Amino acid sequence: MRTDRSAPAGGRAAGRSRRYWILLSVMASVEFVKGALLVSVLPALTARTPGMSVLALGWAFALQFVGDNALRIPAGRWIDRFGYRAPLTLGLLLAAAGVAALAWGRSAILLMAGCFLLGAGTSPLWPCAASFASEKGGGGSAFSGVYLASFAGTGLGPAAMGWMMKDASLRGPFRLLFAVSAAAVLLAAALPGKDRGRTPAPAGAARAAGAAPRPASARAGEGAPAGAAGAIAYLAMFLMPFAIGLLTPVVTLYVREVLGWPPSMFTALLFFGGGTALVLLPAAGKFADRAGAAPFLLPGAAAAAAATALVPWTPPDARLFAVVGAAAAGYALLIPSWKQLLAGVVPGDRRGAVWGMYLAVEGSGFVVGPVAGGWLWEHAGPGAPFLASAAALAAFLLLCLPISLRRKVMVR
Repeated sequence: MRTDRSAPAGGRAAGRSRRYWILLSVMASVEFVKGALLVSVLPALTARTPGMSVLALGWAFALQFVGDNALRIPAGRWIDRFGYRAPLTLGLLLAAAGVAALAWGRSAILLMAGCFLLGAGTSPLWPCAASFASEKGGGGSAFSGVYLASFAGTGLGPAAMGWMMKDASLRGPFRLLFAVSAAAVLLAAALPGKDRGRTPAPAGAARAAGAAPRPASARAGEGAPAGAAGAIAYLAMFLMPFAIGLLTPVVTLYVREVLGWPPSMFTALLFFGGGTALVLLPAAGKFADRAGAAPFLLPGAAAAAAATALVPWTPPDARLFAVVGAAAAGYALLIPSWKQLLAGVVPGDRRGAVWGMYLAVEGSGFVVGPVAGGWLWEHAGPGAPFLASAAALAAFLLLCLPISLRRKVMVR
């Protein structure tokens, strides 16, 4: 009897495409909420609430990052065990509870608790997205889509809040954030569970081959970098987000205090840089899929490092726009090719756990970077964070030379 395999294959491809778009929608929705809260709503809430200090806001932001980063590894393991739907849906319900605590709480404790719940609840998101992008194939293009959705949500959230912050009670902004949070939960609930969404490794494969079953602790480490090559890979994972994090607390200060630009010029610079990255990301992902990661990873890191180093020496005119555009173009080449490189060594049956580990290492760079950037600004001058960021990118470039040219050294 003839079996037609084309229809099931086509159905699986259509199902993967549908799940991919759902995940992108969830990503955009969650980043919309987080961007709106962290950039616009919570600073305004702190300023309008008697007795609320900026120190409490700083701790709340830190707890959001801690909650997100600390739970990425267990979230990845839950994804491998239960599929995408349950961990992400339950996590987003927890994040919605965090939004509720922020909306109705008017104390430092509730502010910090709400931010921690927001971070903890969204911790499965990036392991889900990275795991599915690896599963979908075409790593560069898939990861470009993930980052496009993330950047779009992060930018649109604060922009939308700018039109709604006139209400002193902040009821309007929180209503919108509740609605977007609810939409994200419903979208996550439409994702498949374990049986449909994941492809587990054959349970008896090792026994059928005559090999003894491996302990869970040993299996959990497979696919992760090991030895000297592992140390290099983990350091590279840390350095790129660390380079970005160094600039997070000082960019606005630099534009306002050093360049003396008004907010409108700063907004124009942000839109130019962000727009450059968003336009180039899809093409960079496709080219990385066709030609491999190395031709784009190394030039992207070099361009981003050189442009970042030039910022303190660039006059506040059109030349600064050109330098920022070059840095954005470098990151647009760097990000999808780096993720594609990592995706190539992630084992199929432990994608969630290994991506959770990778993303936790990267997240630590985002946690340490802002602290180091603020310290450098105060003790070494306004240009120091930019030079340190460029140095971190240059070190990343040097570390990536053996990794990109000899990918197999990363596999245990």
